[in-house]
Amino acid sequence: MCPEEYAAVALSRVPAIGPKLFRALVAHFGSPAAVLRAAPSELSSVGGVAGKTIAHFSGERHLREADAILRFNESNGVSTLIVDGPGYPPALRGFPAAPPVLYHLGAADLTNAKTVAIVGTRKMSTGGGEQVERLVDPLAEYSALVVSGLAYGVDVAAHRRCLQSGVPTLAVMGSGFQHIYPSAHRKVAQRIRQQGGGLLTEYPPWQSPEREHFPARNRIVAMLAAMTVVVESNTSGGSMITANMAHEYGRQVGACPGRAGDSHTSGCNALIKSGKAHMIEHADDVVRLLQWEGRQTAEAQLRLFDGLNSEESKLVDCLRAGKDCSIDELHHHLGLPPAQLAGILLTLEMRGVICPLPGHRYRLAGR
Repeated sequence: MCPEEYAAVALSRVPAIGPKLFRALVAHFGSPAAVLRAAPSELSSVGGVAGKTIAHFSGERHLREADAILRFNESNGVSTLIVDGPGYPPALRGFPAAPPVLYHLGAADLTNAKTVAIVGTRKMSTGGGEQVERLVDPLAEYSALVVSGLAYGVDVAAHRRCLQSGVPTLAVMGSGFQHIYPSAHRKVAQRIRQQGGGLLTEYPPWQSPEREHFPARNRIVAMLAAMTVVVESNTSGGSMITANMAHEYGRQVGACPGRAGDSHTSGCNALIKSGKAHMIEHADDVVRLLQWEGRQTAEAQLRLFDGLNSEESKLVDCLRAGKDCSIDELHHHLGLPPAQLAGILLTLEMRGVICPLPGHRYRLAGR
């Protein structure tokens, strides 16, 4: 049992220590273990630490809970992920509200940048199920990870379609691993693990689902995904909470449109109308907006690089290193006369090797 891992879990179990205060304490004292060793007078010097919070440090409940959590994790193959530690999802690291400790059961790649959340109503229509299929099936080509919340309706339909299509999927839970919720989806959760996906939670294994846990669960979904797509939703509910969180976090949001006046899709239409969401009809819309490159596209691009001359190859290498570059940056790196550089750019653009961007910038095609 790693001492720092134990200390981080214990600190996360102290009542009233939320994500922001956890980070403030660790930043002040240098490590979770140092926080636990701090005297009450030292703790009180940190802004946001009240007297009642300090009193909780004098007991041992948080220490016993940390011991129980880590013993359960060790016995059941659960990974304990500490913020700024190995394995913690990089997509969450920039958010102060992200959980400082997460528990992951399974093999899902939490570092996968090609992550899309598919969420929606618990009372999914037949058309909604067909829309889920149109979204999920093509994603197999892109090695994407589909995230959802294991709930009834659109969530579990997305997980099941991933299992059928060979797309890895991650279920973010509002409870601990001893309380798969809803219980009707235990077999789906088991299949997710067996087929290379995963289950993720911020709660200890014994934690039962509580009403307030689900908006908290939704924030993790919104942070993880490069885009959150709402398939069917009225103007309220969990999927709308997730979509609005994703928008606030600066993530992309998509919504599948529906008929005017149809309550099943009134929330989707409202998201599109407000400008918070892109209209999504097919997985191709997601791929285009996120500029994902599929396996076939990558192979085709490699063939485009065949036959490049020396100067063209140097320009391509610059774009690989810098992702995208302005004409001035390329001129600085390559030292080519402006007329020669313009000719190379035009040739590579016509061959489909590079793409022009606003502001006289360029990037490799498919990136």
